[in-house]
Amino acid sequence: MAPVPLETSPSYIPTAVVGAHIFSIVYLSLVAGRTIYRSYLALPPSSATRHREPLRRGYVQTFSILSLISLITAGFFGVKFGVLSYRVWATERGVELPESLFGDKGAFRAGEHPGRFHLVRWLNDTPLYRDSLEIVAEKARHFWWGQQVNLGLISWSTYLALEGQRRKISNLWAFLALAQLVNLSYAQNLFFVAVLLTPVPLPQNVRELTRASVPVTSSRYSRLLERIFPSKQDGFLPKSALYVSLLLISFSTVFLIPYAANTTAFVNVSCISGFLPFSFLLLPYVIPAGWGVVASNPHDSHSNYTTLFRVISAISAGLHLKSTALGLFHNTPESTYYRHSLLQPFKEKHRSVLGRGSTAIGRVFGAMSEHPAVGSVAWDVVLTGISLGIWAAVRGLDAREMLRSSIPFHAKRPSEGLVNSDFGGIKTKTEKAISKIDVSTDEPRRGPGRPEKTETSKNSAKQDRRISSTIRGRKGLAEKGASPSDKGIQKRANSLTYSGEAKASDDEYTPSEDDEVIEGDDDADGNLETAALAWGLLSIGGLGSGSAAVYGAEATLR
Repeated sequence: MAPVPLETSPSYIPTAVVGAHIFSIVYLSLVAGRTIYRSYLALPPSSATRHREPLRRGYVQTFSILSLISLITAGFFGVKFGVLSYRVWATERGVELPESLFGDKGAFRAGEHPGRFHLVRWLNDTPLYRDSLEIVAEKARHFWWGQQVNLGLISWSTYLALEGQRRKISNLWAFLALAQLVNLSYAQNLFFVAVLLTPVPLPQNVRELTRASVPVTSSRYSRLLERIFPSKQDGFLPKSALYVSLLLISFSTVFLIPYAANTTAFVNVSCISGFLPFSFLLLPYVIPAGWGVVASNPHDSHSNYTTLFRVISAISAGLHLKSTALGLFHNTPESTYYRHSLLQPFKEKHRSVLGRGSTAIGRVFGAMSEHPAVGSVAWDVVLTGISLGIWAAVRGLDAREMLRSSIPFHAKRPSEGLVNSDFGGIKTKTEKAISKIDVSTDEPRRGPGRPEKTETSKNSAKQDRRISSTIRGRKGLAEKGASPSDKGIQKRANSLTYSGEAKASDDEYTPSEDDEVIEGDDDADGNLETAALAWGLLSIGGLGSGSAAVYGAEATLR
């Protein structure tokens, strides 16, 4: 008698994991949107100028569209990979595939029938997540794309921890989790929107200021975290050695991923590689205060930031060079091949070096279309690189700072510190502020109390006579040519005239951009040269090295 196959009931845990994955994406996207909206509500009135507001609105729309494209791309390749995985599973087990969604052999028709969609059985029998990761890691041309995402994630998580802590953006863990659950480009573009809409830094009572529009729902959770991890002083930054140690561990796990493929250690190595970026966010909260420094001025931390991103760029470039060499080596065809013809059945042909190299490069780039898992990773690299180039242009990053952050031994020239310093701008702003103060040293000091009406009128008359005489002198200087000292007098007369007109008018006061510049509002016009440099570094050094250049220049921008 033939043995009767025993069919055990499938486990619902894999199905619950996939459902939790989808639910987490929706929930974390709402958390990130809530954080961005709170930052938008906390923008000061001085940021809504006629120059800044259109720029910010356009930039926010640009990166919001890019994040939406990234989300759609991840969903498309996720569904495509799921369909392919189900077809392979059904073919191996002799399960009839559905012909439509609803019908006689529809996938979602109720009851037992041919073509029914066996979701629980498929997920129970198929290690979906492990398969997708191993497909990317097991071949050199596939891992050439996958490693760039891992290296870019390390660079971006470092920037997320540093910039998010400095701007006091809440729920940074949600952005990093979205990079793991969706893709890097989606989370990166969302955080770019948060940076554009976040002043520096957010006020301590931002939750109270925005309570009417964004109700606080996690007060108990926040108090519990405050007790476990007390907040540090403003400007606290862990020492660079701690960050470098975490970076070395993260890069080590990325290095081991292709060698652990198709082994029992692959899941552990992949999980460690995914959880390590969260350590950059936890580091300032879990270490003692003595293991860090407090920077009273943002410029004091620039050297530490440059050091970190140089380390990221150097190691990322080395790993990218290794994966490129392996990808070309394993995909380069043989130098000779045999061609069948009628007269010579085995005619030997030789390939040129250029032809072999172009074939290898074509195979590496053609891996984008070989499998949906590889296509998802490859398009994530492309979209992340496009966003980084646009971000470099939007922020008006300094090309020299990008090179200093990406090249380890690129030192600053001695004259560069004086030419590009802010001393000139500070001096100009100081002179403008002093020119607005009208101090009369020849007049006696008035005693306490309210001035008499006659005294006020006398002071106004004296000021009008002084302004009119200055204006007459200014006209004379204009006729016969003004000396450098006379130009200073003329500038003084202009400031007095304009200040008198401002006092006489009853128009609503609007703060000028020179009076108060908020760091989160330093939006600049697009710089295509900076974007071209960013894309060039991304093409040469890969996503890890190129993103380190952009993030390093952004960290030292203020």
